[in-house]
Amino acid sequence: MEKIQVEIIPGVGLGKLKFGMSREEVKAILGEPDHQQITHYSNDESDQSDAWEYHPLRLDLSFEEVEDWRLSIISVSSEDYHLKGSSLIGLDMEELMEELDVLHIDNLEIEDLSSEDHPEQTLIASEELGLNFWLHKNVCEEIQWGPLFIDDNTIKWPE
Repeated sequence: MEKIQVEIIPGVGLGKLKFGMSREEVKAILGEPDHQQITHYSNDESDQSDAWEYHPLRLDLSFEEVEDWRLSIISVSSEDYHLKGSSLIGLDMEELMEELDVLHIDNLEIEDLSSEDHPEQTLIASEELGLNFWLHKNVCEEIQWGPLFIDDNTIKWPE
């Protein structure tokens, strides 16, 4: 498996991985995933997502059928991944908010998504950058992002 660059690029991807890549293009860079699962987001059989997990890299990728199975979501959960040079995984909410302010990432929405299955879960989202920061027990455990949008229905795929 080829080692990838670890800089998170909002709206574009992660190192050599770019939103809009086919599954074959991603396999050429990373090899076969450690785990793969097709899921349905509704009762509509055509509403599918192909989720890939690369355990050693602590990297998850999602390819959406509605987008012709192109790379649409990247999630990371290791301190090795950086956003504008800053490692954010492992920071508590106060530290994360301070660091996002330093990085000039504002206009954030904070939502308590705690449930019986996921107690003490918070989502901090930047709609402008398509970034989601998932916190569990007040600690940032995952960063998730996708491509940017031209309008509500049109994705701006990176070049």
